[in-house]
Amino acid sequence: MPLRRRASLTALLLALSLCLWAPVAQAQSLVLSNLVVDNQSGMLTARFGVSLDSLAEMTDALNGGVTLALTCRAKLSPQGGILSSPQVAAAEMVCRVKLDSLTREYVMTLPGREAPLKNARLDELLRASWSQLSLDLGSWSILERGRGYTLALDIRLHQVDIPNWFRRTLFFWAWDVAPQASYQLHFKY
Repeated sequence: MPLRRRASLTALLLALSLCLWAPVAQAQSLVLSNLVVDNQSGMLTARFGVSLDSLAEMTDALNGGVTLALTCRAKLSPQGGILSSPQVAAAEMVCRVKLDSLTREYVMTLPGREAPLKNARLDELLRASWSQLSLDLGSWSILERGRGYTLALDIRLHQVDIPNWFRRTLFFWAWDVAPQASYQLHFKY
């Protein structure tokens, strides 16, 4: 068998074996629902829900002892010209979830809530806690009547409580359990 043909056959077999042995990556994604901006007792509030299309990776991480956080960041800017518009308001919230190894319950801490939520079923806990989230962006009076605005919302599910020296050592490692998702809502007041 000529050397060139043997090299081609070896490369083909190597590529085929890599395809067969490579793990199938099913990245879960964050799904946003019911994003609205409204007036709640004189406060400009962004309300929304978050869910995951698959719980497999999150369940594996939590069962492995990892603490996860859902970080939601909202920025409100007026719609404007060519250059980026100044930011009118911003808010951030972090919801932490972990597995209590003694009770085998998932524990969720939410901002503004003193007692954590607990449930042995992760899907029920997420539905109860993440289906109705809200971010206060400030007083409703910051909006100008007749003007257009853009609400940018970034949501991220990631590992927390990782020592800085470990993060720096493994700088190439992805600490997100699901890829960050970004959404925009355009509205006129």
